[in-house]
Amino acid sequence: MRFNPLLLIAAATTLPLLLTGCENNAAAYEVDGRNHAITLVRERNYIWSDEVKQALVAARFPACQRRWEIVPGNTEGPKMSLYGIRDGLFVAVQGKHWYAIGTEKCEVAKMEPSGDAPPGQLLGAFVRKDGVLSFVPDPAARATSGTPADGQSAPQ
Repeated sequence: MRFNPLLLIAAATTLPLLLTGCENNAAAYEVDGRNHAITLVRERNYIWSDEVKQALVAARFPACQRRWEIVPGNTEGPKMSLYGIRDGLFVAVQGKHWYAIGTEKCEVAKMEPSGDAPPGQLLGAFVRKDGVLSFVPDPAARATSGTPADGQSAPQ
């Protein structure tokens, strides 16, 4: 079998085009510094797929850290709002999907919507900002909690 350099060049030039539609992003809301956070992870492995795998990671080091797979998103997303109920208890809302997040034992559970609006105070939202997943704090939450104005994110 003879080696064809043109085939190698064609493969090398088309591979980046196939990977441009992939997504592998994460952004974090830091509850109380880097060791206590809620992270949204999004992974899209194939350009031809509209489905984006998603997971929520609850972490409170050194006690616990767990990753929970949630309902897949799409390429339009992620827009997930995060609400604070009380210390260590949160609600994440993405469309009609609601998730209860407890950082005491690093647990995430799907929950049924309880009314028109999620309980608690809106802390902010996970959104795509300039093509990168970021957590953007809600201005009202920043004013009451003293959170820095630049937001908190950990794109990867």
